[in-house]
Amino acid sequence: MLTSCNSNPALVQVTNQGPAQGSTYSISYLVPQGVDYREGIDSILKSIDQQMSLWIDESEISRLNKGDSIRISAAFARVIRLSKLYTDLTFGQFDITIAPVIKAWGFSGGAYSEDVNVDSLLQYVGSANLVLPEADSMYALPEGFQVDVNAIAQGYTVDIIADYLAVQGVKKYMVEVGGEVRCKGENINNIVWRIGIEKPAEERIPGQFQTIIALDSMSLATSGNYRKFWVNESGQKVVHTISPKTGQPVISNVLSASIIASNATLADALATACMVAGPSAFQLVAQFPDAEAYFIVGNVKGELEIQKTEGWSAYEAN
Repeated sequence: MLTSCNSNPALVQVTNQGPAQGSTYSISYLVPQGVDYREGIDSILKSIDQQMSLWIDESEISRLNKGDSIRISAAFARVIRLSKLYTDLTFGQFDITIAPVIKAWGFSGGAYSEDVNVDSLLQYVGSANLVLPEADSMYALPEGFQVDVNAIAQGYTVDIIADYLAVQGVKKYMVEVGGEVRCKGENINNIVWRIGIEKPAEERIPGQFQTIIALDSMSLATSGNYRKFWVNESGQKVVHTISPKTGQPVISNVLSASIIASNATLADALATACMVAGPSAFQLVAQFPDAEAYFIVGNVKGELEIQKTEGWSAYEAN
């Protein structure tokens, strides 16, 4: 009888944090006292790194980019398939085959050289040239092609961890990896999870947010140019948002793009595509019925302006 009466134990909020994918992760979830899923979460993070990290020499993606033929994992195969889909849906604004160009501009482990003809690298850009991979089958890239999934892998990781927690029976959680977030339910105080969107500044100031949203059963991803850049000899900032169509850094007054969507994989990819699209980003988001967007834009006076889709206001915290 005592066991029966205690079948619904009080829940506590557990938070796991640490380094991940060149950034950090913070995952909170409500579970009975004594339950902790850190081991399972860390296992997922390690597995995805072994598949998709450009910083691990023998990862699946690194071997592919060297020209090897590999037996591709189910997760990496799915990311490539989704990436090809998002390339089509964003009219080419999102494209993982832009890797050689990104490296030529000095990002993702590459080194910039004035001798490199960026335009010549565009012959190796175009996801239409990729064969759709099948899980656990042999796979290789076309000759000269490389892929970079940094603009989608963190969102995908968030979704995988959220699905893992759901399988464990967790009904209330907040999963954040590298700034990409997915939430469900409420926190320990019975309040829908609050997520802040940072002000666009070169130096991160803890607790300084442009806006705060309430997120339940949805995902959020933000992409921006205000931290990932380098300065050339002329004093010009070279930003990490590179157009797959021109091979050039995108010049735009859009400082950051935040996307709310049903899953973090889509939100991550769409946020990147919006930074590439610049002024036409609203038309891009309109292709996705369940997505909302929030853009921080710099005007001619050097002031910040906010542009957002009509449905975004429903998520703003009171």
